[in-house]
Amino acid sequence: MKKNINRYFLIPIMFATLFAAPNSTVASVDDVHMSYLYGTNSNTSLKNIDKTLGAINTVTPGFYELNADGSLKSSIDHSFIEQVHKRGLKVVPFISNHWDRNLAQIAMANRENLTTQIANSIIKNNLDGIDIDIENLNYTDKDAFTDFIRLLHAKLPKDKIISIAVAANPNNWTTGWHGSYDYAKLSEYSDYLMVMSYDESYQGGPVGPVASLSFVERSIQSLLNQGVDSKKIVMGLPFYGRIWNDAEKIGGDGVANKAIPGIVNNHNGKFYFDPNSKSAYAKFTVKNSDSPTMINGKKLAPGNYTIWYDNNLSLKYKLRLVEKYNLRGSGSWDLNQANSGIWKFYSAWANGTHHFIDSENHWAEKDILSLFNKGWISGKNEYNFDPNGHLTRAEAVTILIKALGLDAKNESVPNYFADVPTNHWAKQSIELANKYNIVNGTDTQIFEPNARITRAQLAAILSRVVDYPTNNTIKSPFYDVPIGHWAYADIVKLSSRGIITGKEKGKFAPDDYVLRAQIAAMVNRASADLEKYQVRY
Repeated sequence: MKKNINRYFLIPIMFATLFAAPNSTVASVDDVHMSYLYGTNSNTSLKNIDKTLGAINTVTPGFYELNADGSLKSSIDHSFIEQVHKRGLKVVPFISNHWDRNLAQIAMANRENLTTQIANSIIKNNLDGIDIDIENLNYTDKDAFTDFIRLLHAKLPKDKIISIAVAANPNNWTTGWHGSYDYAKLSEYSDYLMVMSYDESYQGGPVGPVASLSFVERSIQSLLNQGVDSKKIVMGLPFYGRIWNDAEKIGGDGVANKAIPGIVNNHNGKFYFDPNSKSAYAKFTVKNSDSPTMINGKKLAPGNYTIWYDNNLSLKYKLRLVEKYNLRGSGSWDLNQANSGIWKFYSAWANGTHHFIDSENHWAEKDILSLFNKGWISGKNEYNFDPNGHLTRAEAVTILIKALGLDAKNESVPNYFADVPTNHWAKQSIELANKYNIVNGTDTQIFEPNARITRAQLAAILSRVVDYPTNNTIKSPFYDVPIGHWAYADIVKLSSRGIITGKEKGKFAPDDYVLRAQIAAMVNRASADLEKYQVRY
């Protein structure tokens, strides 16, 4: 039976290919946003930490290595630990074998002693945990490596973090060094796996992205398919690129992201973005007359070059995977190679004040994020909101149903509208809106879900939803909304409460179609009242 509310009427409304809302971007105290520190001194690292604007909460310096007998070799910087802790960050240093397989295998044979040494050092030096970055073991060492982590887990206090840097394995290889990781078991004995989702293209290999979006996503999916809990996965990002001489076709020497703009600009090169891999690249030519350019101590010979790397846009695409798959957080190799220009958006993302790529710095970004975090709106896809796109009746109904809490009722609904088939994405919302007299059709059993909504129509429906009282002493502030306009009272009510504003001084443009950003702003301004009205349904 319909409730006799009669506060709503015919209205053309909206959608954005409204997927079920992804996980909120609001940061959790359990989120991990870490970065490795390598190849520079502590003072420089502290300066680079301060440049992150709060984007990271964990730093991972290289305090530990292995002696020739597989025992622990350490170089602890107590002043650095103190300074990082004063900044409110955790210090989780890494131990590395520097790709030396024989040394790593000796360490695994010595794992009982080594794990005791690591645990004692972490406790003694007031460190927050340990990151195990022992790479290039063989698949035959898998059980030994898993037992190494098990022993460490048993010896470290519960409040100390165990992180494991693991190979990205989108192809599910079981031999070689990829086969040395029992991902599921390792996740049971650790706080998180820092998946090194980079080096898709590598030194000595053919030209290509360091980490295409597909490569990163498939690396995450591989872990999930093997039974690793999503909250045990930290997605690794590369803060370096790779450079190739176009004539040689192989190469791939590493180059810090922060150095790439200068290199390319010094040779009058051009910057590009590949839409398929969602990766940045640049091309430039070194001439005999150019000043020397050094990469890792080697002078670039004359010729044509290509650099693949991650810029702001490609990083934004990758970071969205953290939310898409509900991961523990993000990691990076390494902080000292980062381009400092990334930290404004990275910090906003990590702290829950930025979400959609195409809404950054948009006038309605805060409104869009607020409604997204409430679960009332979503984007055109997981990356973009399309703030300047038009709305449809189906989209508007869906937003209002969510705002009023009706989507949680899971009620059975009639098949009233002939032009809304049972498999329509907004079928449930449209029929619920009709059942509760929120909106009607444009004709008998006709809803027109793809029709667009005007500013006056949206003002009318919002006014009736929140049921603001009429105040006849308030006049329209808009010259194009005269007293005889059909939505005059509704527009005046919302305007007087700051819910709607004009498009320009003195003009409301009642017949213009509503943009997606505009409805986000209007609904967000009315959100407190909409939430109060949830109890009526």
